[in-house]
Amino acid sequence: MSFVVAHASDLHVSEFGDTFHDRLRVVKRSTNPANPDLVRWEVAWEEAGWRVLHERGKRRGRIALLDPDGYAHPTPSLGKGGGVIDPVERAAAKACRLEARRAATLARHVPRPAALRTLFEASPRNSNLRLLRAAAAIEEAAPDAVVLTGDLTDDGAGWELVEAAFAKWKEKGRLFAVPGNHDLYLFPMRGSGRPRPTHATKRDAWRAFAGRIGLELHPTGGWWKLVPEGDLALVGLDSCARPQRRFYRHNGAVGQEQLEFLREVGKRPEFKAARHKLVLLHHHVVPLPHGIGRRAPSEIGMRLDDARSAAEVFDEVGVTAVLHGHRHVSEQRQPAGTNFTIFASPSLTLGCRSGDDPSFWRIELDKNAHASRVRVAVEAIEQDEDPTESTVSSVVESAVELLGGGESSADLGDEDE
Repeated sequence: MSFVVAHASDLHVSEFGDTFHDRLRVVKRSTNPANPDLVRWEVAWEEAGWRVLHERGKRRGRIALLDPDGYAHPTPSLGKGGGVIDPVERAAAKACRLEARRAATLARHVPRPAALRTLFEASPRNSNLRLLRAAAAIEEAAPDAVVLTGDLTDDGAGWELVEAAFAKWKEKGRLFAVPGNHDLYLFPMRGSGRPRPTHATKRDAWRAFAGRIGLELHPTGGWWKLVPEGDLALVGLDSCARPQRRFYRHNGAVGQEQLEFLREVGKRPEFKAARHKLVLLHHHVVPLPHGIGRRAPSEIGMRLDDARSAAEVFDEVGVTAVLHGHRHVSEQRQPAGTNFTIFASPSLTLGCRSGDDPSFWRIELDKNAHASRVRVAVEAIEQDEDPTESTVSSVVESAVELLGGGESSADLGDEDE
């Protein structure tokens, strides 16, 4: 009987379900926790840690919206308030909307199908809700194991939702993952995460997640597992193990230490005896075009810098398949001059850069490996093209500007434009 692996990638969950790939909808919050003067402000509404404040003694005073962590959000204007005249009610409605889509809230109480459908219809671009829809599709495919090849989060927050979405496989010890550049590297743009993440906080969050799903990380960042019922050996490699060289570049590298770790694993009798030897990493080994008749993009700041060295070691130890994500492209191929098959998975929540809907690979392992692409019943979200060298300077300029203030920040009492 075959052993089935579901391979998905690039989930891009976040605290509120907003992503860098959908910049117009990034949730704005104050840079630092607000410290309202309660002599000046009074609580007009409060629920689940959210507070709507109103200026004391003023009938038409300013309204402030604070989340459970104390950060201020802009209050909806009359034009964006759905016809609600009372500004307190508009702010409270926004709080309820954000809280219902918050990763921690969804993880604590995963909505039933009907409730999820209602939430999704109201917010079809929300990556947190899209993940839960996709996880249901994966469950229908009945895999024995789920492997996730990086960018599980959009900016280092939302790990608890990934655990909740794939709890069935986590409990069985059959949920496997590697980190991606969104999980570990920093961005010049400010997202909605607060406090703003650092390299250290991001890596600590990944390590904690890996421990909770039962992965024992080697000092190099890699891990390996034997799955006897699948005649399968899995090796996870951290393609972001090298420190980020510039904060706007997300090139990856496996590094010589992890390749030596893979060589050592490859010498073990149980690894050699496994029929199927799968390596998981985030960055791509070969450039991938975004569809038929389209060239592979320039990939400025996105490549796997030691792809050739990694491919040589993959063949040296007898790897049968390499599973990765990163480029949001769905493709199966056997690169010229190699003995392994590549399974590139698109974003499970945003879709494929070809314009195809989100999907994952269902890989049946028997005497041979047979794979089929399974699409998720949500439309793809249009994604930005890769930057060229000529745009790097403008990225740096905007990064400096954002570090000084931030386009996705808000002050106490701000109103949505």
